[in-house]
Amino acid sequence: MARSRNLIILVVGIALLAGVAYFKDKSTVITSGNQEPGIVISLGEDLNTEQRKIVRGYFNSYQNGREARLITVSNAEERRYLQGVIDEKLIGTRAISSAYCELLDKGSGIEVQVENITAITSFMYANALSTAGISDARVIVAAPFKVSGTAALTGIIKAFESASGKNLNENAKQTAHQEIAETSELGREIGNDNAQKIIYEVKRKVIEDNISQPEEIKKIIIEVAANLNISLSEAQMASIISLMQKLNQLDIKISNIDEQLQNLERNIKEIKSSGEEAIGFIQKLINLLNSLIANIQSII
Repeated sequence: MARSRNLIILVVGIALLAGVAYFKDKSTVITSGNQEPGIVISLGEDLNTEQRKIVRGYFNSYQNGREARLITVSNAEERRYLQGVIDEKLIGTRAISSAYCELLDKGSGIEVQVENITAITSFMYANALSTAGISDARVIVAAPFKVSGTAALTGIIKAFESASGKNLNENAKQTAHQEIAETSELGREIGNDNAQKIIYEVKRKVIEDNISQPEEIKKIIIEVAANLNISLSEAQMASIISLMQKLNQLDIKISNIDEQLQNLERNIKEIKSSGEEAIGFIQKLINLLNSLIANIQSII
């Protein structure tokens, strides 16, 4: 009896080691080339010393010991773009949200991660950043405690301009802030996932087909919403139409949006594929264990 238990333990141990080896082999290291990238960290001006440490802690693993330029963003700067286009409570009176911005090789696209941000998803940020004219950058948005994150776009743009040494188009920056405001507001009403899908799909169609007429934009909104089984109010559609008309006036190419958002789409596919592959492997492992244990028991 003792021998059978030892055999089973041995088999289970070997199987577990095989599983560890499998997942270890799946790990990868992604680099952005040999050239040292520009890194700028934009800190909310109203963070205290302890809060700065917390935020910097989120960025450390991405910075990986490399030098970074530190700048600050103020509530006044945030208000410059958001006042009048978003609920006053979401702007607040203090600048808390902070952003890490690292320039990547051309063609890398935009990558976004968030920490303690409740109202804005990574995809919402990336979509708005493509509107602002930001390209090929790794962005981490963080706060020392839970915040909406609506005002963080100002700090991201400021950090990118500092890292790249170029000023982005003012109309594009203003429209990007309106996009974040509209998407987050819509997200509170119909859910973030639905809101980001609607804005993204309508935006793509408007830009790709160069549509500017309100009636035509409304048709697209209704079609996209219907595909998602969502019913929008007239007020919601009017807000989206206004945003899309401004987007249409910017020099945005659909190929640029596709290139800059490729990482988020690829990551979703890779996560799904990796998850399915892992589940398949685990199931095979369980089947193998059951078979081996059954064989051992029959011998004994």
